[in-house]
Amino acid sequence: MADQTVIDILNHIVGCVYRSLLQYSIECSAWTTLTETAGQVTPEQQAVEQMAARQQDFVARLAELIFDRGGAVDYDTFNDNSELHYVALDFLVGKILEDELYVVGELESSLQKLSQDAEASALVGELLNAERAHVTKLRELSAKSPASA
Repeated sequence: MADQTVIDILNHIVGCVYRSLLQYSIECSAWTTLTETAGQVTPEQQAVEQMAARQQDFVARLAELIFDRGGAVDYDTFNDNSELHYVALDFLVGKILEDELYVVGELESSLQKLSQDAEASALVGELLNAERAHVTKLRELSAKSPASA
């Protein structure tokens, strides 16, 4: 597979992951919680922050691979999610779950396209497994949430 095609696919993945709703929620501190003023961190907030950090680590690895292949990284832009500002975190978790399912689908599709590139497919496969773990965790959080009751 031509390096430019691989770079284009990797850049698509960078855009999907780096500009996901999970990343947006961290960048914009979109949620509100009753415990924020008390300085406490909720389990939902902790999980979201950990997942976002994990995504950022993968984006850094993807960017390094793109640079190694002579490409430039396209971080893309966030969608307008301003309607999700100042919502309860338990509500936002459900929206993040929907977006993470989209990311998983994009990764699955991209992984098939990268089947001839062992290095790229190994990294994307690792990211896909991490994203599937995010989906599982978000489902657990959604099930415990008062918003889902």
